[in-house]
Amino acid sequence: MRDVSHGDPAPEPDPVDPTAAPTPADPTPADPTPADPTPADPTPADPAAPPVGDATDAEAAAQDAADEASEAKAGGRRRGEAPPTPPPPERLEGAVEAVLLASGEALSAERIRDLLGLPSALPVRDVLTAIRARWRDAGLPVEIQDVAGGHRVVTRPEFSEYVRRLWRRPPSDRLSTSLLETLSIVAYKQPVARVEIERIRGVQCGEALRQLLERRLLKVAGRSDHPGRPLLYATTTRFLEVFGLASLEDLPNAKDLARL
Repeated sequence: MRDVSHGDPAPEPDPVDPTAAPTPADPTPADPTPADPTPADPTPADPAAPPVGDATDAEAAAQDAADEASEAKAGGRRRGEAPPTPPPPERLEGAVEAVLLASGEALSAERIRDLLGLPSALPVRDVLTAIRARWRDAGLPVEIQDVAGGHRVVTRPEFSEYVRRLWRRPPSDRLSTSLLETLSIVAYKQPVARVEIERIRGVQCGEALRQLLERRLLKVAGRSDHPGRPLLYATTTRFLEVFGLASLEDLPNAKDLARL
């Protein structure tokens, strides 16, 4: 007989089924703070663009090259280095004369100014005029020639035959007819592409261009806008020095060539 005096007994818990799947944990994260909804930049990285580090290195290299160019123009001085002490007025003419004689190449008035530590190039130009007059009055066999935007010391034309006996170029240094023709076309048509040079000459000129580039008489001046973007060629400062020209405007014109 059941004992009903104390009420119904508590129900017994259901037995655990060992084959049942476990109840998944609550997926709600402990930290209710939502994640940053800002989406990632979907723009794909440009594979051709250099990394930031490479770009920085390239800028630094470009700055170093600019600094080196500035040092060369400033007489070889480095950044932060004090300019050289200029010569006293009574020695300025001799200093300019010595620099020109020792250089062996054309020097601009600005370059001489930087070498001597002068504040302006105007005294250099005045001294150059005085040196020319003094050498001419003394009948010296040398003179100052204006070439490639600068000034250099050369022998006077009437003594060229004697100098030629001493300084003879080997055959390998002489310009052949094909090289001269190619160089002339570039000088008058620059900047000019190879196809135009070959059209004028009527023959291929790849080897001639290569030799003129090696002799530093020609340089690559960019690319054409025509299909294929061919290279454009132009003359160099060395071209002006070799042929004794102050600038390309000194090239003989059609009338001068007709009189030859």
